[in-house]
Amino acid sequence: MSKSAKKKYESPRQLERQANILKATREMLADVGYHATTMRGLAERAGVVPGTLYNLYKSKDELVLTAVEDLLIEIGQRAIGESKEGLSRILRMTEITAATIVQNPEYAEAMARALFGSEKDDPLTDVLYARSLPATRQSLGYALEQGDMRPDADLDALATHMVAQGWGVVMAWIMGLIPLADVQREYCRSFIMTLMAGATEPARARLQETLNAL
Repeated sequence: MSKSAKKKYESPRQLERQANILKATREMLADVGYHATTMRGLAERAGVVPGTLYNLYKSKDELVLTAVEDLLIEIGQRAIGESKEGLSRILRMTEITAATIVQNPEYAEAMARALFGSEKDDPLTDVLYARSLPATRQSLGYALEQGDMRPDADLDALATHMVAQGWGVVMAWIMGLIPLADVQREYCRSFIMTLMAGATEPARARLQETLNAL
């Protein structure tokens, strides 16, 4: 839950209600989009009174951001549990994120459109873009320590390019340039090709094998 939430759920029943609220938020975003999503509509969909939402969140934006963060945390935890630090984790995170986009296309499109229409300092930009950079840079640092990235590789630039490439693929899909069936492959391909620019020869070989298997 967002640190700025007014009240924290603790009991199993409360945690279940929180999960339902966040799920309902993601579903409504997928159905009607960011701007048409309202606190009253969210309360009705989640089966709670509007006051319950306002007791937990200051505004619609805070609730939406918490719903997005909840999904991103889930993706991150899966990647951590299924891979080692460094290059393997980057690839696994990429695979899970791409699969999530394909499995939830309406929600992914709603978030992408909201992101593309937001300003630099918008909270949604921070959650969906800016916060990805430090985590990606850290994973690249671990890959460097493990000998998978060249010492002269610009890890900051690579991290920026990777995050931007991911959203570029999503934008291309929204514009109809890439069919949904190809999004997962193209999303992973964009990350792998960016990684290859700074990878050592052994790591490049492994990345090429992964690329050929897509």
